Amino acid sequence: MGFKHSSNLSDDIAEYIRNKIIKMAYKPGDRIVETKIAKELNVSQSPIREAIRILERNRLVKLVPRKGAYVTELIVSDIESLYEILSELLVLVGKKCIKHYDAEAFRSAEIATEKALIAAKKNDADAFYHSVIAFGIACLSACKDNLLEQIIYELLPTMRRVLYLSVSHRDKNLTENVYLLKIGKDAIMNKNPEKTEDALRQWMKKEKDNSIKGLKDWNLLKL
Repeated sequence: MGFKHSSNLSDDIAEYIRNKIIKMAYKPGDRIVETKIAKELNVSQSPIREAIRILERNRLVKLVPRKGAYVTELIVSDIESLYEILSELLVLVGKKCIKHYDAEAFRSAEIATEKALIAAKKNDADAFYHSVIAFGIACLSACKDNLLEQIIYELLPTMRRVLYLSVSHRDKNLTENVYLLKIGKDAIMNKNPEKTEDALRQWMKKEKDNSIKGLKDWNLLKL
């Protein structure tokens, strides 16, 4: 599929590079070569530079003076911190989904959970990854808190990267953790905040442990 862009070329280029980082076409420590990307996409280097600044704000790229842009390393302590922060934020999302529960608004989260279960049974890592991300985004929309949504979206690029690498390199069946997601979804629908919190915390802890183990096994982490 060729590169397609909208009216905001820099954002589109940033997403193009972001996906390459997430899917390991650009590995931790790799240099982002502007001229190569310009040739690939048939664009000038100016919007590429702006895209790289966007990726720097996403914490996916590090700009080194007089040397260029490099894909950030994956560090154990950073991943642990990411999951701990997200665990607290997702619990808050769950509680707000209960508070503002709207069956129609939450339908997208139900569909995403169903797709995640199907993908897990088929051991389809790519479909599983997209379904889990879709579940999170659907819950964010349903919780009806713009500030909370903004905060989580700031962390989303890094979360997408870690989750994709974790799922792609996991040697266990994907059904191991997906049922906790379903329990959390059902608890929200049943307006049970305690069960929602418990399921989401368990899910995030297991995802954190699996992420760190999997990425260590594949030599993708720095201590």
